[in-house]
Amino acid sequence: MFNQSYKNIIYQVVNQILEIKKTKKNLFCLLSGAQGSGKSTFANLIKKKLAKKKLKILVLSIDDFYYSKKDRFKLSKSISPLLITRGVPGTHDLANLQKVLKLFQQNKKIEYKLPLFSKAEDDLLNTKFHLLKFPYDIFILEGWCVNYKGEKVNSLKKPINQLEKLFDQSLRWRKYVNIKSKEYFKKIYIKSDCSILLKIPSFQYVFKFRKKQETTIPKKKQMSNQQLKKFISFYERITKNLLVSKKNDFDIHIIVKKNHNYSSLKKNIF
Repeated sequence: MFNQSYKNIIYQVVNQILEIKKTKKNLFCLLSGAQGSGKSTFANLIKKKLAKKKLKILVLSIDDFYYSKKDRFKLSKSISPLLITRGVPGTHDLANLQKVLKLFQQNKKIEYKLPLFSKAEDDLLNTKFHLLKFPYDIFILEGWCVNYKGEKVNSLKKPINQLEKLFDQSLRWRKYVNIKSKEYFKKIYIKSDCSILLKIPSFQYVFKFRKKQETTIPKKKQMSNQQLKKFISFYERITKNLLVSKKNDFDIHIIVKKNHNYSSLKKNIF
């Protein structure tokens, strides 16, 4: 159950978004947080509250824009074998995300079919789509790496875990992901009107939180503990960098406690 502090923070965020919306025809908001930090729940609660104000809200995840398994296989052959695994910047269809953002900003009546990505299948489903019905008043884009700006090239040299040490000795994967992170920021994130970070206690909680998420997937498709630990190691570098992000990297910082409740909110001046 969510505590009163969590509910109060939801209320504060909704009010902040409404305040910004007074000067915007439509508002693009970013929601960032580590795997399992509660982004989807948070975004849907915000959507529910805003809908009561007769606003039309579009909530999408960066996960909705993953490349197909076939396209990731091509990347793994041309750049690094590690790119077969979804997750990091460079494994998303950035052009499609740009198109959705453009349609949102145009504020015109139009329908768009966004291909549906299945995490259970680890692939795009050819016959299922998100049917987006523009225009929307507010677009919330959530994701574990959302609003990440990349890092200095020199800092890439030291491996952060065994995955990087053993399987990225050439640094090709790290460099590619870093280049793509900067591209995501320049083409998408910099265009936002509001950015929110859900800040978990530390990276060690990613496994615990992500394991809980795994139980929502059909049992035959669930990862073992060993598979899950390897999977989240792909996310470690960027997640840790976001956890030590500077105050002005996000408009709102929300502290997530060990039990998923929120303890405090820090707001920068808009």
